[in-house]
Amino acid sequence: MHLSKLAAFFRDTDHYEQRDFLTRLPLFQGLRKNDFTYLLQTLDERVYLKGETLFEEGDIGRALFIVAAGNVQLLRKNAEGRGEAIAEVRPGEIFGEMALLEEMPRTAGAVAAEKTKVYLFYKNKLEHLLYNHPRIGVVIIHYLARTLSARLRAVMEQSKNPQPPAK
Repeated sequence: MHLSKLAAFFRDTDHYEQRDFLTRLPLFQGLRKNDFTYLLQTLDERVYLKGETLFEEGDIGRALFIVAAGNVQLLRKNAEGRGEAIAEVRPGEIFGEMALLEEMPRTAGAVAAEKTKVYLFYKNKLEHLLYNHPRIGVVIIHYLARTLSARLRAVMEQSKNPQPPAK
């Protein structure tokens, strides 16, 4: 980055607002303030309008999404092929994190429930951080490992104690 671009980057008040927002996310706990300068350069910001599709179930996942404002409905197709809401993602929450580990088909779709701002963190950007700023990449990978481990444990517990069928 040229010196003039770097100076403009630090004069930008959005930079500080974005950094303050990201420092509160569990995904980035353990990063130092100056780490966010590198991290912010890897994130893409996008705004989706109400009803706009972020991705479809079955699309190849290449990015994790961080909801900054608004909210997103996650949908799974039912037997008739219609999307049924399975979760709502609000500001400060993430989804699509498995895309950072492997480029596989998405297990659900995502639609903006209202005007929504997200940060996209692409797998290739994480790989860049791992090679060029390994401490930052390791913090993120560690969070992903803990999150996926907790989800696997929850599924295993649920399978040991299945819910009785609804009447």
